[in-house]
Amino acid sequence: MLYEVIRPNLNASPFFQKLYQIVGTEQHFQIHHLNLSARALVAAHLWKETGKNILLISQDDIMAEDLWDDLCTLIGQENSLYLPDYEVLPYEERSPHYSIRATRMMCIHHILQGSPSVYSISIRSLLRMLPPLENIVRHIKELRPQMEYSPDKLMQDLVWMGFDVQYQVTKVFQAARRGGIIDIFSPPQLKPIRIEFFGDEIVSMRYFSTNTQLSIPGEVESYTILPSREFSLDDVSPHSILLPQIKNTGFYEGIENQYSLLLDNLSTFADYFDAQNRLILFSNFPYIQEELNRITEQVHLEYHRQLRYTTRAKLSPPEGIMAGEEKLMELCQPQTTLFLSQSEFILPFTTVNIKAPIEPQPSFNGNLSLLSSSLNQMEKEHFRAILLCDNLSQSKRMQELLEDYNCRPQSYIGVLHEGFTITDAGLALWTDHEIFNRYKRKRYTPRFPPGEEIVDYQSLKPGDYIVHIDHGIGVFEGLQIIKLDGQDTECLVLRYAGDDRVYVPTYQLDLVTKYIAEEGVAPKLSRLGSTKWQHTKRKAAEQIELIAADLVKLYAERSSRIGIAHKADTAWQKELEESFIYEETEDQLRSIEEIKTDMESPMPMERLLCGDVGFGKTEVAIRAAFKAVCSGYQVAVLVPTTILADQHFRVFKERLAQYPVRIAMFSRFSSNSQIEEDLADLALGKVDIAIGTHRLLSRDVHFKNLGLLIIDEEHRFGVRHKERLRKLQSNVDTLYMSATPIPRTMNMALAKLKEISLMQTSPKERLPIRTIITLREDEVIREAIQREIDRGGQVFFIHNRVQTIETIAEQLRELMPEVKFAVTHAQMPEKQLEDIMEAFINREYQVLISTTIIENGIDIPNANTIIIDRADTFGLAQLYQMRGRVGRSNRRAYAYLLISRKTTTEARKRLETLTQYDYLGAGFQVALRDLELRGAGTILGTKQSGIIQSIGFNFYNNMLENAITAVQKGESIAEQIETPKPQRKLFTEIDLYFPPDYISDDEQRLTIYRRLSELGNLQDIENLELELKDRFGPLPEKASWLLMYFKLNILAKQADLLNCYVRHNVLTIEFKPENLPPRDKVLSFAGKAPRVPRIDASKGLKITISLDDKKAYQDQFSEALELLQLYINS
Repeated sequence: MLYEVIRPNLNASPFFQKLYQIVGTEQHFQIHHLNLSARALVAAHLWKETGKNILLISQDDIMAEDLWDDLCTLIGQENSLYLPDYEVLPYEERSPHYSIRATRMMCIHHILQGSPSVYSISIRSLLRMLPPLENIVRHIKELRPQMEYSPDKLMQDLVWMGFDVQYQVTKVFQAARRGGIIDIFSPPQLKPIRIEFFGDEIVSMRYFSTNTQLSIPGEVESYTILPSREFSLDDVSPHSILLPQIKNTGFYEGIENQYSLLLDNLSTFADYFDAQNRLILFSNFPYIQEELNRITEQVHLEYHRQLRYTTRAKLSPPEGIMAGEEKLMELCQPQTTLFLSQSEFILPFTTVNIKAPIEPQPSFNGNLSLLSSSLNQMEKEHFRAILLCDNLSQSKRMQELLEDYNCRPQSYIGVLHEGFTITDAGLALWTDHEIFNRYKRKRYTPRFPPGEEIVDYQSLKPGDYIVHIDHGIGVFEGLQIIKLDGQDTECLVLRYAGDDRVYVPTYQLDLVTKYIAEEGVAPKLSRLGSTKWQHTKRKAAEQIELIAADLVKLYAERSSRIGIAHKADTAWQKELEESFIYEETEDQLRSIEEIKTDMESPMPMERLLCGDVGFGKTEVAIRAAFKAVCSGYQVAVLVPTTILADQHFRVFKERLAQYPVRIAMFSRFSSNSQIEEDLADLALGKVDIAIGTHRLLSRDVHFKNLGLLIIDEEHRFGVRHKERLRKLQSNVDTLYMSATPIPRTMNMALAKLKEISLMQTSPKERLPIRTIITLREDEVIREAIQREIDRGGQVFFIHNRVQTIETIAEQLRELMPEVKFAVTHAQMPEKQLEDIMEAFINREYQVLISTTIIENGIDIPNANTIIIDRADTFGLAQLYQMRGRVGRSNRRAYAYLLISRKTTTEARKRLETLTQYDYLGAGFQVALRDLELRGAGTILGTKQSGIIQSIGFNFYNNMLENAITAVQKGESIAEQIETPKPQRKLFTEIDLYFPPDYISDDEQRLTIYRRLSELGNLQDIENLELELKDRFGPLPEKASWLLMYFKLNILAKQADLLNCYVRHNVLTIEFKPENLPPRDKVLSFAGKAPRVPRIDASKGLKITISLDDKKAYQDQFSEALELLQLYINS
């Protein structure tokens, strides 16, 4: 912790000694000349010296988070806490996001542990009215093994504590029960717990993963459960007017704004602390006063607005929502309060003003000579100078750079927002991001990540269209257990034209795929018994064969070309990669390695880097570009829009600022004179990286030594541009980047033909985007904008008609005259567009009204609300891309999809897909139809919508994969369709289904059936069996039978059998006449078998062998499996 490193200097400082002495005196003290990070240091010092809880109060959440970020660097995350605001407007019928509630409950739980800490809080959070602390204490539960607790009672208690009961737990404050197993996810733990009961006794507790749903090895000794809010349902006053509603609905959206109507007593967060054991530090008190006045005025205005729609009795009074000025003044007792600021303010009471001997960090603008001179002068004056660096690599880099100037300062890994010098302590803390004018990113994030639900993107729901390989397009109606060959078997019920039905056993799920094609177009159902489906399959196969042949030919041509073999990684490459201040995801690391391997090979790279919005593709591209530059080659980065070119230019410049790399931008934002100069230097090899729009494809652009071409969103370039591209990339390495998710099956089909790097993992600090579909009303727009502005953020408002965008802007200005709006669209002059974007990035405007010009690539971390006008007129892919413009920092993001009253039910249902999957990476989890189609277009570079419409996207993928394999072998899939292979049949005397009381959710059961049908070896089934026992409890007999059946299926496939019979006392295996096994193998098996088999070769080959008649059928089945393995190994 940085504080411990510098504590000796602080103890020698008269100023810091005096700080401790003034605490507890009868006077108000104002300490000024403190920048933001110095205020955090004062808070840390007083916490250490007084042993009290420190409440550091700011005017808004952004300032509170920044201070908390610095406190984490100074005294560690375990000693500093941040209380986020609800991010809910007064009287809004919406509750805080679960992760906000979790972070708040963790903070409150920390208070109850009794360990003094520093709490960074906004004035809104400090004075929001809350239930008393004793309400929370009463409901905290501690679970331990061997504890007696009825599972029924535990589930009831969890509901009363506000937990969301689901089928499986994927996020905090969820609970699930499956028989004697209960899963719970509660703070303060960062992992969910799986509790196994025997009767009413807890026999086992273990953590599990929200992603895999599998237990993590190791027993857990205790697990704390906190209420999901600051109160529980049984706290509600018997006199509350809302008691009937609570009894009827339980918790509901917006309940936090009605605490005063539900409870007899309320508190503020400040009241959660013993007044004698807390010290309140106000950061910029006048700004806090101003903000509190604004908040209270907002609450009163909203109260009177709400009175138009409801009665006074059902509306919390303003004082029931937020305490006001009176409470603030009550907290300003001189013995327990200090006022910290940069400037000296006139405060509403007599104060003793102390000017801190602290000076801001000098401005160096990257001038290392000036920096080293300053550091050497400090050393002469016996000052201790510490350079604060983002990471170890940055620290080493700084040391090496300064050694050239005979300067060796001390460095520390961990940064503050602002550097400063404490003159009377002989101490300077300077940050490397300020030395080089870089943006300081937050390092710490309060976070409860959602797990990614185990969702098969082919998962079926009743009503979904499907494709059966033999019967064609039908409708999935659900699951049903029927008698099939004398055994109870769970089947998919498929409806076809004429209301005919087909029952498909779940063990034949490989014959059924989900039908996905053009959005909004319902396919025509196939008619059973008709030849039309066979004709459609044959026609599709012929066309797909042509595509496969073209792809195979293209790959062969590329393989024969000789390209550039870039050098292995240099020391600079390693430094650059280690200087990345975020933790790379596994997908990022894997993608980087795949790209580097390609670049070091003499064969020209042609790789697609496919990752969801916000997943770090640009960082991967930067590393690839730097590798090419270090090898002596130039790099071209081609992007579809001017704004994206500008964005990439800024990011590349910042990341490569410490290296001798020249980067030039070629777009409408660049002046003609600048472009002319850069073009000349590009031809001479003086420009290393050229970033631009289609301007880079002009005939006057000449590279001296182009080695890498990076193309972002290639599908957005026209035919003419692509022809020019092909000439440009004849033997250079090419990296395509796409934010469009590529389905897993498509990746498998093309893995041999086009290298694809998939990035599917969300960065750790990202939070889900809350997506709201709502009618386009002034109140909705005003609330959405106000909520974001209240927390110091910015807003995108998307209106995609240039003709009416100014009219919309005027309407918004009339609605919210106090808000600063700006307008952008593609028809604006370049300079005006650039100036507006620059001003918005610099926070000179609060709301940017724009067309879809911002759809791709723009990255403004402070803009975390997007409002999309007439969202029903956009495709899902476009909405998904636009939503990805927010949520790019560690702050909660909101997306409002505005619709009209005339929007159809079908269109609303389509939009709801986005609300169900609000986390980054959802594009890989959900079958968004147009996303998948666009993904196909991205790879194939050709329109195949006709084929896809006729047979469905998934079946198209399967056929394409088979076609590529067939073409490489010189075979034809069209012929295979004409003469399909006979299906292998297994005959047993067991029921084939998972009992619904074991896996009660149909969709989960179907997903597990599909997984079983895709498993390829016995070990996979053993692993799935362990997973089932872990998640659902001990296997019932029928589930064990089903797993044995699938083992039999795998062995029959390995043995290449036509049919297999496992009857009582006998096993029979049959082979195809055209595919008989070698004679030696049959004889070897006969010699090793425990009983002599009967061999019938009259029609093909049939081998029958007796099973031990003293065994039960289940044991005989196991014996049959052993015999099959014996045959395979013979």
